[in-house]
Amino acid sequence: MSSVTEIAVALKKTLSEAAEWRFMVKSANSVDIGVDDSKLGGPYSPPRSSAEITGNVFVIWEDGRCSRGRIDSNILSRLPRELELWRSLAYRDDDAAYIWEVEAPTDVQLHDPHVANMVRGDATPMLEAVSEIGEAARDSGTMVVDSRVCCSCGETIVATSNGLWTKYSETSAMCYWYLDKTLGDSRYGRGSKTWHAVRESVARTARLVDAARLPASLGSGTMPVIISPSVMDSFIGHYIASNLSGENVAEGRSRFEIDQFRSGERVLRDDLQVVLDTAVPMGPGSYPCTVEGVPSGRTSLVQDGRLVTPVLNLKYARRCNMQPTPLPQRGLSPGHAGMLIRTDKMETVESLVGECQDALLVCGVLGMHTQDHATGNFSLAVPEAIVVKDGELLGSTKTVISGNFFDALDSCRTRFGLDDEHPNPWMEFLCHVKVG
Repeated sequence: MSSVTEIAVALKKTLSEAAEWRFMVKSANSVDIGVDDSKLGGPYSPPRSSAEITGNVFVIWEDGRCSRGRIDSNILSRLPRELELWRSLAYRDDDAAYIWEVEAPTDVQLHDPHVANMVRGDATPMLEAVSEIGEAARDSGTMVVDSRVCCSCGETIVATSNGLWTKYSETSAMCYWYLDKTLGDSRYGRGSKTWHAVRESVARTARLVDAARLPASLGSGTMPVIISPSVMDSFIGHYIASNLSGENVAEGRSRFEIDQFRSGERVLRDDLQVVLDTAVPMGPGSYPCTVEGVPSGRTSLVQDGRLVTPVLNLKYARRCNMQPTPLPQRGLSPGHAGMLIRTDKMETVESLVGECQDALLVCGVLGMHTQDHATGNFSLAVPEAIVVKDGELLGSTKTVISGNFFDALDSCRTRFGLDDEHPNPWMEFLCHVKVG
């Protein structure tokens, strides 16, 4: 297989025929080990090792038309023909037809040599992590464990016709567990510390599973609901990220209009911030620059409850007449991708749960993809809603929760609790709950 550098050098030479261009080439060598139904290397999770090269190219021709193409490990053998194919598929898009001026990429740490060593030879720490997850689950009374540990390492080159050429190495590490086919959790990072001290995290999930086994009675009505960080990420992705998407704002598919950003209109509670940070050292969603050459960094999307900017790539930055922003890392949930909700009134998870007289704890919902992101309204099924009374987990019940997410983010009654393992907080807010 050709190296990233070989492909990038050949692309640069071939694309010299075009007026302007940019491309990204990325290699990834991955190893993952899984457990299905408490058995290592089950039929759905056999140990696997893979290597691939992916990427994309954007070309602007002499007549101003644009082309987009994909890059894979065999691109070198097809380059002359591929260039002609890209030219034949050119289209007109004046807002997109420009290349960003060269800016120095952000210097951010993304590589752990210990993870790279696991991928290239010694996977013992990965096996130990799988074993620790299983032992912690069994010690907590779990009967069936599903888990996975994954590592990868690789190189990326981002280049433009304006002179940008940046090459960087990165690693990634992830683990997840799912206990008794009921509830689970995960960790994402770039270093081997991603699964250090995972035992207590698994035990915490097991306590929730124990509570979910017991039936609990609850009356319907309006009451506090606490959503876990994974559910919070679902809400943020569906309602916050969708409405702050520059494409949706420009195309009229967002609840917000561009003039609301320019005037800094208040749309959330005045202590709330929505931040996009893609330059966290060893952060899973961090990178030096976007595929368009825009440096990574920390950008306020909503500050003190007021709109600041949508998330803008080059095309929609030009269309909205605003500066481009970093972009969330694709393939990751909002918090791990860099999109965070913060408040100066953040509490601990223990106080959030412990101070509840009567509440529901929600660690999973069904039907988020069917909700209208622009209105903020939701009505979601909860298969195992855990009843909390005086800080104790009493059991679970099937419910439907409904309300409006933006109203909740504007309410002084809503509380947030942050833990050490998840980038986005737990959230407690009032919902209408229908049992059964």
